[in-house]
Amino acid sequence: MKKILVPTDFSPVADNALEYAIELAGWLESNIYLCHMYSFDKVTYNLEYPKDQQPYAKELERRMKRTKLKYSKRIEEKGLWIRTFVEEDTILSLFSRKVDEFGIDMIVLGSTGSTGISKIFFGSTAATALQNAKVPVLVVPPGHSFHRLKNIVLSIDHNLLVPNVLSALTELAKRFNAKVSLLNVIEHEKDHVGWKLGALLEGVETNFHEVRISKSINETINQFIEKEHCDLLCMIRRKRSFIRSVFRKSVTKAQVFSNKVPLLVLPEL
Repeated sequence: MKKILVPTDFSPVADNALEYAIELAGWLESNIYLCHMYSFDKVTYNLEYPKDQQPYAKELERRMKRTKLKYSKRIEEKGLWIRTFVEEDTILSLFSRKVDEFGIDMIVLGSTGSTGISKIFFGSTAATALQNAKVPVLVVPPGHSFHRLKNIVLSIDHNLLVPNVLSALTELAKRFNAKVSLLNVIEHEKDHVGWKLGALLEGVETNFHEVRISKSINETINQFIEKEHCDLLCMIRRKRSFIRSVFRKSVTKAQVFSNKVPLLVLPEL
């Protein structure tokens, strides 16, 4: 994972995700692409200026320069580099066209709690990334600082996995020498995992847990994370739906905003 994409709206939530991404990039020896996508409306477009001199766009470019300057020293000290861009385009384009254009390996972005203005931006951005990104997406909770990964949880279900879906998780676990707990939340009898788990994460220490659902799937996952002192939760985005079977779309959306640790969503392409 040599290239990490970090969307920003220049908020504290976005800055926190950028700080996490910088520390993670240091471990992975990755470079960072910091981006802001915008669109004009009747309020932001000034008819007194030509398209290439719009004050709104110029102010966004200045904010990006200030953000880059703020973190440049830390990035240089780690032997990395950062590339920034501000463009008029959709957030969907960012997670499709730009990912392909730059050969992005991972997206890191911030999330907020269940209320607040920032949730409108990052809730929408996170949902778009999780539903459409071709690469793993790491969602960082507000105020969560980076520390070395030791215990990772991978939420699984009874559906088989396609090859390579866990390659990013395998790389992270090996780089940090982290242990991975395979967690299957049982809601019905058919939810028992019947396939072999040994070959899932080759070269990684793993253990397997099947846990009966408590009040909700989200609460059961969070209880396990707290009990096992886990640093990262991983979930899988299935091909035919966002999260199929146990991990339904509504459950995963709720997990994004209730998670106390970073959430890594792995696409099944």
